[in-house]
Amino acid sequence: MQEITHTNLKKFFMKLFYKTQTGRNVRTCAALLCATVLTTTAIQAREDLSEPNFRGGEFSEFATAGKDVVVKGVVKDAAGQPLMGVSIYVEGTTNGTTTDATGAYTISAAADAKIVFSYIGYTDVAQSVDNRTVIDVIMKEDAKAIDDVVVVGYGTLKKAQLVGAVENLSGEAIESRTNANVTRSLQGMIPGLNIIQVDGKPNHEGQIYIRGGQTSYSARSKASSGTGAIRSIGQGGSALVLIDGVEGDLTSINPDDIETVSVLKDAASAAVYGARGAFGVILVTTKNAKKDRISVSYNGSVSVNQRTVRWEDELVTDGLTWLDNFAEFFTNDTRTPTSSGKAPTNINNRADTYSTAYHEEFRKRYTDPTYENYKNPYGVTEKGNYAYYGSTNWYKLFYKDHSIGHTHNLSISGASDRASFVLSGKYYNQDGIFKVGNEKFDSYSLRAKGDVKITKWLKISNNTSLFKNKYHQPTVPGAERYPIGRQIEMRGQVVYMPYNEDGTQTFYGASTGYDLMSKDLVYQEDDKMNLATTTTLTIEPIKDVLKFTGDFTYKAIRSSRINVNPISSGYSSPTGIESYNSTSYKEDSRFNTDYVSSNIVGTWTPKLGKNHDLNVVAGWNIEKTKYRRLFIQRKGLIYDNLPSFEWMSSDEYKIEDDGYDKSMVGVFARLNYTLLNRYIFEFAARYDGSSLFPSNQQWGFFPSGSIGWRISEEPWMKWSRNWLDNLKVRANVGSLGNASIDPYSFQELMGVSKSSIIINGQKIYYTNAPQMIPNSLTWETVTTYDIGVDFDLLRNRLSGSFDYYWRYTNDLLVNGPDYPQILGDDSPKGNYGSLKTKGWEASLSWRDTFKAGGKDFKYSVKVSVWDSRTWVRDFYNANGDIYNYYKGKELGEIWGFRTDGYFLSNEEASAWVQDKFHKNGSNFAAFAGDLKFLDLDDSGDIGYGKATLEDHGDLERIGNAAPRYNYGINLAASWNGIGLSVFIQGVGKRDWYPSVDSGLFWGMYNRPYGELPKKHVTDAVRMDYSTENWKVLNPGAYYTRQVGYSANRNVGPLAYENDYYLQDASYVRIKNITVDYTFPQALTRKAHIERLRIYLSMENLFTHSPMYKHTKLFDPEVIDFGDTDFRGEGNNYKTGLSGNGQGYSYPMLKTFTVGLNLTF
Repeated sequence: MQEITHTNLKKFFMKLFYKTQTGRNVRTCAALLCATVLTTTAIQAREDLSEPNFRGGEFSEFATAGKDVVVKGVVKDAAGQPLMGVSIYVEGTTNGTTTDATGAYTISAAADAKIVFSYIGYTDVAQSVDNRTVIDVIMKEDAKAIDDVVVVGYGTLKKAQLVGAVENLSGEAIESRTNANVTRSLQGMIPGLNIIQVDGKPNHEGQIYIRGGQTSYSARSKASSGTGAIRSIGQGGSALVLIDGVEGDLTSINPDDIETVSVLKDAASAAVYGARGAFGVILVTTKNAKKDRISVSYNGSVSVNQRTVRWEDELVTDGLTWLDNFAEFFTNDTRTPTSSGKAPTNINNRADTYSTAYHEEFRKRYTDPTYENYKNPYGVTEKGNYAYYGSTNWYKLFYKDHSIGHTHNLSISGASDRASFVLSGKYYNQDGIFKVGNEKFDSYSLRAKGDVKITKWLKISNNTSLFKNKYHQPTVPGAERYPIGRQIEMRGQVVYMPYNEDGTQTFYGASTGYDLMSKDLVYQEDDKMNLATTTTLTIEPIKDVLKFTGDFTYKAIRSSRINVNPISSGYSSPTGIESYNSTSYKEDSRFNTDYVSSNIVGTWTPKLGKNHDLNVVAGWNIEKTKYRRLFIQRKGLIYDNLPSFEWMSSDEYKIEDDGYDKSMVGVFARLNYTLLNRYIFEFAARYDGSSLFPSNQQWGFFPSGSIGWRISEEPWMKWSRNWLDNLKVRANVGSLGNASIDPYSFQELMGVSKSSIIINGQKIYYTNAPQMIPNSLTWETVTTYDIGVDFDLLRNRLSGSFDYYWRYTNDLLVNGPDYPQILGDDSPKGNYGSLKTKGWEASLSWRDTFKAGGKDFKYSVKVSVWDSRTWVRDFYNANGDIYNYYKGKELGEIWGFRTDGYFLSNEEASAWVQDKFHKNGSNFAAFAGDLKFLDLDDSGDIGYGKATLEDHGDLERIGNAAPRYNYGINLAASWNGIGLSVFIQGVGKRDWYPSVDSGLFWGMYNRPYGELPKKHVTDAVRMDYSTENWKVLNPGAYYTRQVGYSANRNVGPLAYENDYYLQDASYVRIKNITVDYTFPQALTRKAHIERLRIYLSMENLFTHSPMYKHTKLFDPEVIDFGDTDFRGEGNNYKTGLSGNGQGYSYPMLKTFTVGLNLTF
């Protein structure tokens, strides 16, 4: 058998193309490409390193007829080193070959032909044969590849000069991703950039973290309670996003405007931003005009969106099956071996909704075709109330199967020696996922950039952007404002109908909000506008040596939110109308931000000869922010369809008017020096002052230092020059400050409230006593240590980098030592806490090009993996409460009980350790089919002790909810105008325990009247209750005995975390597949079209998670609590009985897009 080599694989690919001129095998080749890329990578590396005498084989079977001349030669670089693997082909033919390890080649060509030499990282060379038999070639490195620059703080640096952890991403990588905002397109693309999607709403950007994750979490308020509490340490914060140097957010940038995205990940690279960049910096640079041409580009697309989770397909919607299980779960709540348990008398505390007779009537209507009321869902009880016998799929009533979106981008640009301009605009529309409520999202963006060169050394430029979006979405009626999915679970039971037989609305149609949403009368509308303009003056007295820039920025953000919530009423009997919510209201919130900033920056890059490279940056920065909020609420809508404050029947209203002013000023400097093109030194510092701190603690100094060593440039490394292109090790240390504290935290603030007691006919205003303040308040500081290595091998085909870092966050703002309870107030916050984070990042990429059919076949693979862990170093926790922060705690850890499956009989349960802790329904006892908890502390019973570090009973750390081992895989190939790219993203390790009230997981284990997942019918234990020794009939089933409220009590066996129901929420997702075709310019230019490209892009196409074995009702990427737009006062994020549960957030969308790019 012929040995499989890189050259043979190339021949195989070329045969696929050459055997037909119609390109029928193109699709076959593209499909095989992904499977063979990694193999070719390994083979190429082996050939390059272990076969120095290999001679590049000529593709003689594809040579043109009539071998007039046999041409031989050697290809070398400018230093005289032979180049191996150079692609060589005869122009206009399919005849090609490659050089061997000595740079030699042999090829047949016509006497008047032209031979083309092509190599990654080098400029193509074309040579005419002219009857020559020997043609030696010297190839020069592509200057662009050598001098690639990376955008860094207040300037750029050559890639070779970088000593910080900086990652650069081209805008081309996300240009075909038709997401609502850039955040979703960046997820998984850059190692160390952690983007946590809270939900799939088009106006949400998610949570953005660099090298770490969120430090707050939800947990039990105390060990004996199922009520949740939000825990936080420090002031937190997220990455600083700068768009062309102006602070912004990633929802307000048009993806088509992006030239590059640079992420500054460590303290050294972000040092010049000081306190602004404590959590890393994302620099977005928008496109400039290309010189000596005017260009008009259009990019338009149409998308079809589907939810990644289809609840309606995974829940039981057969009314009789639901009712049978409801009765079983409810009865088992009180069932014991000596008692058959209590049957339900109502459904969700609604009188006259359940009885044994009703159940039998339901069964008869569903199973007896001869019955006069067979399949009739309507009836009346003996008391005259409406009775329902339905099988309603409420999710199908509320949600669409798919929705439509479309995007239109238009840009015009032009440039000459003296001036340039870019004008771009975008319109994005996304229909909602709801059938009811007229959900709709529209966004508009406009950007105008221009500059004029007044003299050779003076230039003035302006960059103005306008962004506006509007989002109209339905909401649930009532003050609770639960997410719609949770309201369906609580009020939209399967047996009920939205409308009565006479067409009137049922109480259940009213309580779910179905009728009001259908008429678009209950909704929330968010409107946001960002306007930013920056004018910059650039003075360059010495070209390419000395430059000064000064800029001034003004940004205005105007946001509003309107909530309209009428009374929702329905008929519970032919004559009785009942209201779900007792009051109606309208709310109007206004959020206005005015921001001004200015920078003066000087850059000095003197020409010191080839052995010295110096880049010095110094500057001054000032910024000021003014924020105002106005909230108005008035109750008593007179007309639901005219929600005006003037048309109100109540004098009850609320007005809140508040805000803050803050400012910051800083000076900064950075010196980057390279000696002999291999020894790199960088020092940076910033001195910041913030108005958020007391006058004696307003200033902070934040320095950094970095060193780098380009080992590959050492004279004693010459032996490796033919395969090692770059090897650089680097290390740095730096500190940054965090000023993200609440304004006026060091001042005693007094609020004004209205009493709940009526005095002299009215409620009286009073002043609240101020809270205690800390003795001192200063900067939280972040100190990061980083070591890394970058390498490029095999003429830049194989590239990689690795970083290991550790970060200390000190002086975190937390509550101090506990004061006596008699004080009646919490201890004031001070700089008492600290955290430690350790992590690593690795990326490896391979890219190559070879000739197929006389055309370049390019392919590339890039794999990135990163991980981090964070521990608490200091925190006041006097009693060692394990559900709060404590010294040594790893963030994300889950405390719970260990189990050994479940009991198979009552006899086994009786012989086990007594469990008087867990309330199993209404019983403090465990029976057959119930979880078997382990007595880890050998105390003779099951319990949590004092739930402290010293005494935690049978609890131990059973998992960790923090995402671990994030990864992204990019695959790409292109040939003859055809392109294919695949992006895979995932999380390698993450534990998840479904919280109390997560009804989509727990179903009737949570509340007997809740949802019934199909898995609870097909994969739950079946019981034999015929004797007092109950037995499990189907050992191996996953879900335990059907006991109502066992996942809802404070100490229920399922409500309390345990390793049996701990879910593996790791996942892998095909984030994007794009197939595109760019038409030949020879064809398009006849129609005066410079570029014509069509593409098909698929987003979130496929997802797999181990948790899908037990539930498909959750998207592992978005399993947070509630909906960030609803449930105020923080309940949205709480776990437990006071919260929303998980799984009700707006789903992520699977998107199929067809698009067109046109450039004139």
